[in-house]
Amino acid sequence: MGVRGLQTYIERDCPDACKSVSVKEIADKHRHFYNCDPVLVVDGMSMINRLYQNANLEWIYGGQWLQFVKVLEEFISRFKNIGVSLVFFFDGTISAEKRDEWVRRRVSKYETIASIFQEIKCTLREPDRQSFQLPTAMGTLTRFATKELGAEVVQTDKDADEAIADYANNHREVCGILSQDSDFIIYNTKTYLSLMHLDLQSLRTIHYDRDCFANRYLKLSVSQLPLFACLNGNDYVPSEKLRSFHQQVSKNGRIYLAAMAENMAEVIRAKGWTGDPNNLPELERISLTLFGHPGSATTIQNGLKSYVIGINLPVPNVRIQVSPEFQRTVYDHHLKCLNTFIFNLMCKLEYESSEPLEDHKSDLPPSALVYRQIRQRVYGVIFNQYYHNPSEYTFRENERISIKEWCAYYGNYMVHPEYIKPLPLKFWDGPIPSIEDVWFKLPEEKKMKVFWSILHISMEFEVLNKIPKPFVVLACILHYLILGLKQRPLLEAWEVAVFVAQALMKKTPSELERLMAPIVDAKAVSLSTLFMRGVTTILLVHGACASPFPLTYAMPWHFFDGKLFHHLYIKAKHPITVYELCSGQESTIKEFYELLSVITRNTAYDFRKMDWRNIFSDFTY
Repeated sequence: MGVRGLQTYIERDCPDACKSVSVKEIADKHRHFYNCDPVLVVDGMSMINRLYQNANLEWIYGGQWLQFVKVLEEFISRFKNIGVSLVFFFDGTISAEKRDEWVRRRVSKYETIASIFQEIKCTLREPDRQSFQLPTAMGTLTRFATKELGAEVVQTDKDADEAIADYANNHREVCGILSQDSDFIIYNTKTYLSLMHLDLQSLRTIHYDRDCFANRYLKLSVSQLPLFACLNGNDYVPSEKLRSFHQQVSKNGRIYLAAMAENMAEVIRAKGWTGDPNNLPELERISLTLFGHPGSATTIQNGLKSYVIGINLPVPNVRIQVSPEFQRTVYDHHLKCLNTFIFNLMCKLEYESSEPLEDHKSDLPPSALVYRQIRQRVYGVIFNQYYHNPSEYTFRENERISIKEWCAYYGNYMVHPEYIKPLPLKFWDGPIPSIEDVWFKLPEEKKMKVFWSILHISMEFEVLNKIPKPFVVLACILHYLILGLKQRPLLEAWEVAVFVAQALMKKTPSELERLMAPIVDAKAVSLSTLFMRGVTTILLVHGACASPFPLTYAMPWHFFDGKLFHHLYIKAKHPITVYELCSGQESTIKEFYELLSVITRNTAYDFRKMDWRNIFSDFTY
């Protein structure tokens, strides 16, 4: 997240602390001096924004997944060609201290997203790039794409910036940090290189020189930069609570860093503050100056401690009684990014999802609510031994089990989390296995049976088990959405057909790049989001069931492209034939009938119940 306005201030007002550098030259010097192959640590989330926007990939349609994977592969290759390895770090958890800021940022996007849909409905065109939002699930799925491409990926057990700074300081081969998080100006760690300013051809970028910035421009030591960050406001010390102090130190009465920086640094020097997080009397004096009372010393202390490198925080324990081997496995799978969500569920009883690009004025319910019952059955599998007997519905701390869901959707302002109870499995014969047994004892077919039971779909297990693996996720999501939430299908029959047709069309990245959707349809945008939320939900189920099929088949570049879906959706809004929908490809038409018949089995759209010739005049059974 970082220190608001810091990078802009350095770039505009501190030119000598903002230097153009060659990544190759930095790497070559590091290789010569340390006699090792240089490594760059990459802030994964910052990288996604940089690559997706730099490649000018369409963002409104739900994700250009195949194109993005190609861009990511080229990014990794560029550094490999100059002898630099990359280690990617992704946030694996949000600390309790940062939760308020995380919520604030999520909620602040609600009106932005509402205005995006209003613009789409008025213009039927893609909004300006200034409205850019990363496609749904991009952060989650990129870490798996990066692993598939052979790069090293670390999913952190603490905030990613702290983990990156730790890793960089503890590994001599690391020559720099590639990010766009201003906290890396504050950390006393390796060279901080800008992702935003990175030229992917020349591999030149900006180096933010923290020593020059502190010593020359602020006349502070580098060790005082954390205090400077806290006085400005960061993820731990909210800037809203500093408004009175900021008005006092502002040169022109306006609250932005350039107007306050020199005076804030002067206050630190004049008061003789060191910024030592263990000096409680000093922290109380700082609190008195900032807030008018000494009672917020802990807030400042947390802010300062967040920049201390090398603190070995205890690893959270799994919150149910399991073997030490299972504890280690959960932790190991998390760090190595073999699954996502499971660590936070088992160790913190938390689940979170960011704000999705969905139209709150449409007749579709929020995607977070659409898939909630699936999540509840996942919780049921993880914590199953605690709900069979109400008297045993407790665990170590004598609390009733409920999961704190932090799901961002319009109308949910997350003042508090939603407390969600586990649900039992109904489609299961005999006693439900413990989560340890699922991971360590069940054969693959039994794991798949648990997977099917969690989804609670009406498709027979034998049918699901025979679906070609690249289409299992697609089939499960579409079948679930046809069943709906006990009221009606959430997809119309022709919309299901469009999802199926686009999955079967094997387009190359260059073909997808040339493809143009004639207009932007607000409903299609929301449907893409709904579908992609289904993909992340399936990933949660897949992780809970210890990978009943290879993880790669859950990746959307095997079965979904946002622009291709949108293109076919606009085409199919007017009566067309199956032949036209499948671009006249006989092999695609054959697969279309086979896959559609499986997906609609035992639903309102089953070939045996509904006459599809009312939708496609050339439809044959």
